[in-house]
Amino acid sequence: MAETEARILKAIKHNAIVCIHGHVGLGKTFAVHTILRRRAPETTIRLRYNTGANMNEIRTHLWSRLGLPGGEPPQAAGPCDQQIRDALEAEPRILLIDEAQGLGTKPLEYFRTLWGDDARRAAIVLVGSGNTRQKILNNPALHSRILDWYQFSPLTPAEVQATIPAYQKIWAAASPELILYADDMVGHGSFRNWARITLHLHDALEDNPKLTLDKDLVRWVLSRIDPTTRHTQQRN
Repeated sequence: MAETEARILKAIKHNAIVCIHGHVGLGKTFAVHTILRRRAPETTIRLRYNTGANMNEIRTHLWSRLGLPGGEPPQAAGPCDQQIRDALEAEPRILLIDEAQGLGTKPLEYFRTLWGDDARRAAIVLVGSGNTRQKILNNPALHSRILDWYQFSPLTPAEVQATIPAYQKIWAAASPELILYADDMVGHGSFRNWARITLHLHDALEDNPKLTLDKDLVRWVLSRIDPTTRHTQQRN
């Protein structure tokens, strides 16, 4: 969170473009949205597009999120883009573009031109998984304008042992061995998977206080999440 916040604050300060990327399930979107809700709740424009969104969809969604008058944008690209640029110049904005890996070359270039050179109209935070970095590398004009990068990586075993007991109280008294066992089962440092298993464990322990947090209970929860995980002991 601290590293992500540093990049976002730099983008806001300098009206810059930054990129937050990494594999799925590591908490990128959660971190970025949390920070922007705290730091720029009124000026953040949150954008997310389906994979392969065309330019009409890009413009229409941006027009709507900016709250521009008239409901629907002009059909002609030129007048539409001019009004969008005018709106971005009128007051400070942060464009949060999530799932950036699904954008094609034209949309990425479009956002680069909206940011501009002579008039930097908005800070831009690109968030994506998969091949996000490679897509930007393949667009030299955009890549050369990225001020800062931050790559999310899975938690290491040591980070898991330090972080998970503080994440939720059911793990506070768990042994390091059990935490590493659960981490091995959920996928080595994937925070999204930790969130899922913790929710199921919390409900199970709340519904039946006689249960004990142990390997058997972890396996039972995982059999709920992943049908390929076998669990032989019956729980009522």
